[in-house]
Amino acid sequence: MCDPMIKDYLQHLKHERGLSQNSLDSYRRDLQQFFDFAGKPGAAKVTPAMVSRYVSDLGRRCRKPATIARKISSLKQYFNYLQQDAVITENPVGSFSAPRIMRYHPQHLSAGEVEAIINAIDVSTDSGRRDRAILELLYGSGLRISELIDMEIGNVEFEAGFIRVIGKGNKERLVPLGEFAREATLAYLNSRARNKFANKSKALFINKMGKKFSRVSVWKIVRKAVARAGITKAVTPHTLRHSFATHMLEGGADLRIVQEMLGHADISTTQIYTAVDRDYIIAEHKKYHPRELARSDDD
Repeated sequence: MCDPMIKDYLQHLKHERGLSQNSLDSYRRDLQQFFDFAGKPGAAKVTPAMVSRYVSDLGRRCRKPATIARKISSLKQYFNYLQQDAVITENPVGSFSAPRIMRYHPQHLSAGEVEAIINAIDVSTDSGRRDRAILELLYGSGLRISELIDMEIGNVEFEAGFIRVIGKGNKERLVPLGEFAREATLAYLNSRARNKFANKSKALFINKMGKKFSRVSVWKIVRKAVARAGITKAVTPHTLRHSFATHMLEGGADLRIVQEMLGHADISTTQIYTAVDRDYIIAEHKKYHPRELARSDDD
C-alpha cells in the first residue's frame, strides 16, 4: 500500500506539474523503496542518517550513478514538498548531493546501417508494413518509444507534414513527418483497416486484437529487423532516436531546432549529440592545418 502522503504528492505532480504516468510510477517506486529500506518511518521521523545508510546501500549494490542521482532527487523533491506544506521543518535530504555523472556520446548507427535495418523488413505483409512504419517514425521523427506507442491516428497530419507528439510532462510538440515515414504510415493504415478490431482503438499502432502496442513488442520488432540486416551492434528503439539526432546535427541542423524536435527541456541534453570523436578531430587538424600540410609535403 502506498503511504497517503506519497499519494497526495503524486497527485500534486500529476495535476500541478503535468507529469506523465511513467514519471509518476518512477517517483512512487523511488519513494517506496526508500521507506521500505528505512523500516517505513513517518515522514517527520526520517533523519539524514537514514538517508545516508540508504545511499550507501545503493552504492554497495552497485547501482549506477545516474540511478542513485535520480533516487536522491526524488527524495529531495518529496521532502521539499512536505516542508513547504509545513509537514516537516527540515529536509533530511537537503545536504545530499548527487554523484557525478559522466556525459557520454550515445551510440548511434550510420545512415547506411539505418537504411539496411529498414530495408530488411518484408513489406509484402500487413505486419511488415506495420513494422516499417514503426521504424520510419522512430528514426524519421526521433520519437521516444513511449511517444510512439501512445500516438493516436488523429495526431498524424499527413497533408501538413507533421505529427503532434505528447512527450514528457504531457507536453505537446510538433515534429516533421518525413516523406518516407508518411508513405510507410499510409501503407500501414491501409493494412490496419483490415483488422476487425481497428475501430475500437484510436491508437495508431495496434496488435491483432486491436490493443495498443507494448514496449516489449516494439523492442522485438527492432531486434528482428536488426538481425535480418546482419548488424551486430546492440540496437534498441532509442538507438534510432539517437541516430536521428546525430544525423540531423551532422547534416548542419541548428541545435535549438533539434532540441525542439526531440522535446528536450534543457539544451544541454541535446548537446551530448554534438560530441565529436577525438580521432576525427586529430585527423581533420592534420588534413587542414598549414603546418601539418607542410610536414606532409616534406615527407
